[in-house]
Amino acid sequence: MTAATPRTPTRPAPLTPRAPLLVLCAAMFLVLLDVSAVNVALPSIDRDLGGGTAGAQGVVDSYTVPLAALLLTAGALADRFSPRRCFAAGLAGFGVGSLVCAVAPGLPILLSGRVIQGIGAAAMLPASLALIGSIWTDAGRRARAIAVWSGISGSAVAVGPLAGGALVAMGGWRPVFAVNLPVIGAALLGCRVLPRGAHAPRRTDWWGAVLSVLWLGALITAVIVLGGGPAPAAGGLLALAAAGIAAFVIQQGRAGEQMVPRALWRSGRLMRCCGGSLAMNLVGNGTLLVLTFLLQGVQRHSAPVAGLLTLPTFLPLTVVPLLAGRWMLRLRGSTLIRSGFAIGVAGQLGLALAVGSAAGRFWPLVPGMVLTGVALGLLVAPLVAGSVAAAPAHGGLAGGLNNAARQTGTSLGVAVFGAVTGAIAAPGVGGRMAVCFLLGAGIWAVAGLIAGSRAVGA
Repeated sequence: MTAATPRTPTRPAPLTPRAPLLVLCAAMFLVLLDVSAVNVALPSIDRDLGGGTAGAQGVVDSYTVPLAALLLTAGALADRFSPRRCFAAGLAGFGVGSLVCAVAPGLPILLSGRVIQGIGAAAMLPASLALIGSIWTDAGRRARAIAVWSGISGSAVAVGPLAGGALVAMGGWRPVFAVNLPVIGAALLGCRVLPRGAHAPRRTDWWGAVLSVLWLGALITAVIVLGGGPAPAAGGLLALAAAGIAAFVIQQGRAGEQMVPRALWRSGRLMRCCGGSLAMNLVGNGTLLVLTFLLQGVQRHSAPVAGLLTLPTFLPLTVVPLLAGRWMLRLRGSTLIRSGFAIGVAGQLGLALAVGSAAGRFWPLVPGMVLTGVALGLLVAPLVAGSVAAAPAHGGLAGGLNNAARQTGTSLGVAVFGAVTGAIAAPGVGGRMAVCFLLGAGIWAVAGLIAGSRAVGA
């Protein structure tokens, strides 16, 4: 792969101002830390509040479904009312949800708190990207800011299982939610350093907002149900999602002011970056699911040990995005995207070979795990930066579209890879896991060709 002509300046420019970036990163760290830490706390929640497997799935899905369903609407509202207002409102909502979860006397209240958390997170995600685009208008500084934002997010994913295990060991599952509150309070005070951000005082397309929530929520829920629920329910949800998409397209064609301007749907760069983000999360999260099954169900490691053994995948997520931010000053974004997917294909093939020949041993998995982690760390910054740069006047919507694609990819990856793996106790599970990784290699190879097109740009 050939690097583009070096840009000026060739040395990284100072990443200032730093205070707004600290506030944005602290909030996103909490959101992702909470996701991964809560997974560790699920057995403790079940022992205390009951609910069994269905209850545990509810604790996860009551957060992920509203998060995914509201991302597009939240992005549009950020562009309409200013990213800072939406970010602060989302942060406050996430704090209220955390408090409700921490004091919940029963499972229904806990699920309600998780819904509030999901709504708050949906408001923060696209608003934070819109603020980054507004604060750092220079392409190089913006790329570095997104790289730092991505690195902090990756570190939260890596730290989450360890922090969640420690909190549960010290005081049960409630501290996993309560620990959010002081950080959220400090971040809310820090919102004063954030600019209002660019916004367009125009009418809100409420019908478009309602329809987008309908089809996104139905689609994500259908994918979750496909991962282990009844087929008729999944079919009905898919039909509802299809009807919602059709109604959304028709309504947007007739609306005077579309929720998502046609120019965004026609932007090849934005669509390629969103498609690449979907593929990235689909394979990345599907791989993590299969590795969890492998380490605990096949190799019989305990949950804490299995969490430690996933570090070869997670640790690159804390370092590589920061390096990617520097490389983006000298290389095209499309070059980094192609390189990331190529490294990921090698990692998936390595995992397929390792699990197919030695499902009972850990060390043969390490090279594939490291390469997969490097690929994920390398891809986030250029895909997100490409989405924001493709629509500078609609930073919230561009962020909402990219994050909706990533969330959809996450749900698809868990459903598809989980379905292919099947029952852990069934014969031939190692071969089925190898098929998952081969499927991941194929998906990432295609994504590299499409999302890594030079049209994705600088």
